[in-house]
Amino acid sequence: MDVLNLSFFKILGIMENDYDFQIQVETNSPPLACPHCGYETNLYKHGNREQLSMDLPIHGKRVGLLIKRQRYRCRDCNQTFWERLEHTIDEKRNCTKRLLSYIEKQTLKRTFVSISEDVGLNEKTIRNIFRDYINRLEQTLRFETPNWLGIDEIHIIKPRCVLTNIEERTLLDILPNRNKETVVGNLSRIPNRGRIQYVTMDMWQPYKDAVRAVLPKAIIIIDKFHVVRMANQALETVRKQLRVGLSAKERRGLMHDRFILLKRHKELTDMDKITLDLWTKNYPSLGIAYDLKESFFDLWDSDSRQEAYFKYHD
Repeated sequence: MDVLNLSFFKILGIMENDYDFQIQVETNSPPLACPHCGYETNLYKHGNREQLSMDLPIHGKRVGLLIKRQRYRCRDCNQTFWERLEHTIDEKRNCTKRLLSYIEKQTLKRTFVSISEDVGLNEKTIRNIFRDYINRLEQTLRFETPNWLGIDEIHIIKPRCVLTNIEERTLLDILPNRNKETVVGNLSRIPNRGRIQYVTMDMWQPYKDAVRAVLPKAIIIIDKFHVVRMANQALETVRKQLRVGLSAKERRGLMHDRFILLKRHKELTDMDKITLDLWTKNYPSLGIAYDLKESFFDLWDSDSRQEAYFKYHD
């Protein structure tokens, strides 16, 4: 049975242990012409060597192909050459091309160390494969200026600005920091940036200043998540102030029940409501803070500005 499914190779033998398969193979298609002079059928074998190349795992075990690679000499030009394996083997990484393709996709989802253990190549090789893959993707990437731009941030060692296409839900770029100068420079390089009509962001002032400088006609929309988070933070401030006059047991209880306070009222279970009533009746300021938090959240559920106005003023 052909366990490899590689038509270019003929299996000579298989060795197996708890972690690996080592499969001895040789090519089944000898060269038809000399790569130096081009003459055909005037070749003879001139030694061989074994070359180990890694392949896709089988049944959770690493696979090494021990290739019996033949060398030939041409009688016409007297040049020697090794039989070519480029149809199946990536000579740069010394693995099969299908393994290389597998590693490229896995590097976007897994750690280099875990892939290294899975396929039998060292971590540095996995890292280099990832680098080459990303460079190749960048060359073929087609950037399309969005109608609706998102500006947010992520903490990778330090805060970094993140640009997204809101409508397509795709990542556009991650900047080295979130400084106004960096954001202005990046926005200025966006092709056809006049196409951007809306920009969603948090309340970081440099983002607003950068957008006003580069995209003066764009409508700035504050991301709901960042706004409603302030309501939760205000409630948390009241809860922490109450801890001062509580016993150790009550403080632990209030700490545990803070998740109930942060829930929307419509999401509370019957037991949650009983717990909430106990806290808010004993501590009216906590009840006021909770009601204000809920009122603030309700603004985002309004269908019109007028409805939101009445909710706010109620």
